[in-house]
Amino acid sequence: MKAIIIDDEKHVREGLLLLADWKEHGIDTILEAQDGEEATELITQHRPEIIFTDMRMPKRDGISLLKWLASTDLNCMTIVVSGYDDYEFMRNAITYKSFDYILKPIDPDILNETLERAVKKWKEEALARRSSGNREFLAVSSETKSMVQIEEYLRANYQQDVTLQEIADRFFLSREHISRKFKQEYNETITDYVTRIRMEKAKEFLAKPHVKIYEVAYHVGYQNEKYFSKVFKKFTRMTPNEYRSTVGK
Repeated sequence: MKAIIIDDEKHVREGLLLLADWKEHGIDTILEAQDGEEATELITQHRPEIIFTDMRMPKRDGISLLKWLASTDLNCMTIVVSGYDDYEFMRNAITYKSFDYILKPIDPDILNETLERAVKKWKEEALARRSSGNREFLAVSSETKSMVQIEEYLRANYQQDVTLQEIADRFFLSREHISRKFKQEYNETITDYVTRIRMEKAKEFLAKPHVKIYEVAYHVGYQNEKYFSKVFKKFTRMTPNEYRSTVGK
């Protein structure tokens, strides 16, 4: 883990370096900055997990730094170390979600107790984030797998008039969920997808001169030849016979 100490007073930084049991808490890299401006550069570059900061500093003060930290995606614990028991400072520390507020002169026991709690809290939140991420990944993977299975089922049963309710019952998902996710995965509705499969299969049958049009319609799931021809023309801009003549040339 990494930590950064931000204070314009060198002796305060040195004091924190000496008083904190860094290694005991798993912190092996400690950075230093003398003001908020320098700190933002180091924090952006190194992304430390623990941040100790003073409130009154030149260039960029602690309040501005806390506000900036709150606006970033950094996962860190910020501990304010201030010589001022000041309401405004404390209010801003709370507002921008500082982990704790320690007063100078620094008590070693309070410092290490606070550091221990901050590290523990960071680890708990990191574990929670990983668990949440794993759950989301598993959920997305499961949904994708379900859509693939549904697609395979439709391809295998394209000749049947499969309803959305039948698919929902078979795969234990809601009709609304299936409709939404299938369109996201395949960029078309289930009805359009099945129609496209039927028309592609119809083209294969039409390439065989001995297969009559009504037989083609029946083979791809249409009982009515006229309706099949209407759908085929809408899909290909040609009647079945026109398409067959182009294939025969």
